[in-house]
Formats: sequence, structure tokens, C-alpha cells
Amino acid sequence: MESVRQRGRRRALGALACAALAALSTITLVPATAAAPAPAAGKCGPLDVAFVLDDTGSMGGTIANLKTGINSIVNDVVTASGGDYQLGLVTFKDTVTVVDDLAPGNAAAITSHVTNTLAAGGGGGEPEASDEAVNTAVNRLPALGRPQVGDFTGVWRSTATKFVVLVTDARPGGFDDNYVVGADDVNAAARATDALGAGIKISAVYVPTSSAYSSTIVPVMQNYATTTGGVYTQAAADGSGTATAIQRFLSDCRQTDVFMHDQSTDTGIEPNPNGTVWSSPDIKVCPTLADCPGGQPVVGSTSYVHVKLHNPGPYGSGPGLGTLKVYYTAQGGAAVWNPVTGGDWTFIGQQGVTVPAGATVVKIPWVTVPGPGHFCLLARWVSATDPMTFAEVGNTVLNAKNNNNIAWRNVDSVRVKTGQTTGSPFQVGNGTDRTIKTDLVVTSPGKPFVGAGGSLVLDLGPRLFERWRQTGGGGEGVKQVGETSLEITDARQARITGLVVEPGERFETTLVFTGRQRGEFVQHVVQFDETGDIGGVEFQVVVE
Repeated sequence: MESVRQRGRRRALGALACAALAALSTITLVPATAAAPAPAAGKCGPLDVAFVLDDTGSMGGTIANLKTGINSIVNDVVTASGGDYQLGLVTFKDTVTVVDDLAPGNAAAITSHVTNTLAAGGGGGEPEASDEAVNTAVNRLPALGRPQVGDFTGVWRSTATKFVVLVTDARPGGFDDNYVVGADDVNAAARATDALGAGIKISAVYVPTSSAYSSTIVPVMQNYATTTGGVYTQAAADGSGTATAIQRFLSDCRQTDVFMHDQSTDTGIEPNPNGTVWSSPDIKVCPTLADCPGGQPVVGSTSYVHVKLHNPGPYGSGPGLGTLKVYYTAQGGAAVWNPVTGGDWTFIGQQGVTVPAGATVVKIPWVTVPGPGHFCLLARWVSATDPMTFAEVGNTVLNAKNNNNIAWRNVDSVRVKTGQTTGSPFQVGNGTDRTIKTDLVVTSPGKPFVGAGGSLVLDLGPRLFERWRQTGGGGEGVKQVGETSLEITDARQARITGLVVEPGERFETTLVFTGRQRGEFVQHVVQFDETGDIGGVEFQVVVE
């Protein structure tokens, strides 16, 4: 059975076939030519689930209940995901043990370990390291430097609905077997915030084997759930009902759909059937929290990135709970994304937010803006109930085009006085693993700057100019005006062709605007390779 989100996307994608995404869960950058896969079949779509279980001596009844129910739990995950799942198993006492790292298709291993290996024993008294066990799973921590056996380094997939299932009867005590108000409860709350930022729901089962600390334990467990959009349940003192509660948690496939516009005509359909995806109207930079027309930030200042989120899109309903994350890079084309390092994108900040119906503007501070002050901005909505439909790849254009919870804004405001010049950078890069030939195309979707507004010269710099010369110096609507510079003579359609760029290379070129007549103008500069548009910048030029 398909979810509402999947049915809507199937209609939108027409004849695209459903394909499993498990093989695309690695973090390796892929060539820009890679085709985006369709969503997997199954009621819930892809599922990533980590079981975080207290296996101390007092949990004997609970573990017996889990042994009885584990086959049903795992079978439900396999069925609901259409076979596209990853499972993990972490146990804890005063230390943490990674029994099974997140891995695709590992139902048999998890079932075997719960049935044949999991046993209650030890613990050395209450509290236990539940908060640090959650930390291990959510933040993918290795054992090095921690009282932990085994590494948890499997990748939580951006295309999956992600769960951590926590079961315990004890307060969180870190690794020191001591519960301190203002320290351990705060650490547990921070782990819930981490999970929200990663788009992971924490659903928690409290087993009241003793009522001595219930008043302390319950708020911590409830906070895990309410912060992340999960569910809190209290089982019986003998652990009965635990397996049933977990099955109920994992059957929650409710889908929300918060989205951002790639362009004004975007309706949230994935992949976006419209044109340019790097000039989102929903991202702008303002000098304060107050609304503004938007512009480039002032170097050294604290500016604010304003992002407008829309709810609902075409694939879900209800309030969206998640985290908005924003990044910057040097303006230009071929910006590379990497889900672990960010690639060419540098993290600015994030904010957890609930998005009701309508439009919600989130304002994220950008502290001490670095030089030179010309940037591209990327926004990503990360939510446990609104995962990415298509696996993110190295090509930022594809990521923005395919997923409505990613938006990209490459817009530069250029102000120049009549009779004077000003420069603006544009980076030409190659984010693939092969040599490419790339073109730079200058167009004007609105009132062109070249001509009435003034003149535009593109300085390629000595290395890139030499590459262009060696391949024949091809182009149209341009003429050479200096050792490394080309003047744009046709504002509607000018092209510089055959620029050879090796893998990982980036060249900074400079656009020189000379003002002639007052007014407001628009010029696009776009980098193309054989796959098409790989990024560009909209220059909004004001001649004063």
C-alpha cells in the first residue's frame, strides 16, 4: 500500500518507475549525469530504525517481551518499507554497546541478536547511560575515546523516515552512574535537539520497574518524543506491552510536506518541471530581523538569512516539524554538495521550527559574515515526517530540482554609478570526477543591462583564458578587449564555449559592470556542461 505522499509523487512523476534507494545511501559524490531515482514502494517508503535498549538486570521482563515480539516488529519494518530499510541495535548499562550498526537489509541479524543474544544483567544500580546511547545512535559515534564497544557509523539516509526507539526504566546518567539535575537532563534534551536536526524521531518506552524515580524519568522520556515528533509510551512494570508499543511507533508513516520555491512558478512538484532552480524567491539576506528587499550581507556584520517555508505542498498535510539549515558558498556554478562535509557549502546555522498551514518565515543569524561578501545560499528542510524524495548527490542543481525541501539562491545585487565600474566574482568549477568542457552563457530574462544600462566585461583570468584559447576561443556575442577579458556584446544571448575544467578545479572570474544610464536591469550568468545548467547567478544591476 502506498502512502499519500507516494501516490501524489507517482502521479507527478508519470512513467518513472519505483526503484529501491538502499544502493544510493553512500556519501560518495556521484557524477552530474546520474539520474535521480524514484521513491521506493511500500506503505512508508524507506525506513531507518535504531533500537536503543536498556539491558540491565531490572529489564528482564521487558527483554522477554521483546524476544517474543521481535519477529513481528522486524517483519512490519520490512513490509512497510517495501524492503528498503536499515536497522541498528544499541544496548546500554553504564556503558554503551553497538551490537549492530545501521546497515541495509539486516533483518535476520537484528532478529537473531535480540532472540539469541540479548539478555538482562548487571548495571550496577540506577541511573544508566541512556542519554549517551541515544547520542551514539543519533550522532553516529565511534567507540574511540568513549566507554563504548563498537562503532556506530552507518549513514542515516536523507530519503528515509528515521526512528530511534528508546526503551529503559532508568534516569539518564551519562557514563558516571550518577544523575545530576541540570547536567544529565540537559544532556538528554540536547540529544533530542540533535535528533530533530537530523530528521530523526525518538519514540520512547518507559518501563516503571520502580516508581522511585518516575517523576524524573517521565519528563525526560516525554521530551525526547515531543521535541522530535515521536511518541512516548509507558509499558507495564513487567515490560508487557513494549513490543506492541514499538510496532505502533513504527507504523506511523504520517507525511507532511513543507517546501520552498525554486522560482515563482514552482508549485512543489518533484522533480521541478520548470526552469532555473538557483534563484529561489524564498531566500534572502537582511541586516536585521526586520523584513527587507534582500541583498548581499555586509562583511564582518551579523546578518540574518530569511527563509520562507510553505505548507502544505502536494505530498502531505498537517503541521511540519523539522529543522531549517542554511549554508553559503562563493557565487558561481558547479557547487558540490556532500551530506557529511557539506562539500563546497559552509554551514551558517539552523533552527528547529513547527510550520503551520500557510507561509512561515524563519530567520537565522549569520554571525561575522566573512569576506569577500558575494555568496550563494542554500536552504535545506530536514524533517522526520518529510524526508527527501530523491537521494542527494554531488550536483546541487539536481538536488534542488528533485527535492522541494531544498532551495538555492544565487542572486547578487550590483550597484554602479553612471560612468563608473564595479566588479563581482563568478566561480567556474567542476564538481564531478571527470574532465568537463563547460560554457558560460550570459542572458537577460528581463531588462538587459548591456546596451542601455552600460557595458559588461568578463575577465577569465590568465589560466582559464589560456584554457579557452587552447580549445579554439569559441563563442558568440563576445569580443576580446584585454589580455584575459571578453566584452559581452549581445545581452540577450552571449556564450563563451569550450572551457576545460579538471575534477575539483575552481576558477574565479570577475564581471566588470560599467554604468551608462540609470535604471534597474537583470543579467544571468550560467555555467553549462553536457548535462545542462550546473549553476548560475542572477545579477540585479542598479545604475545610479
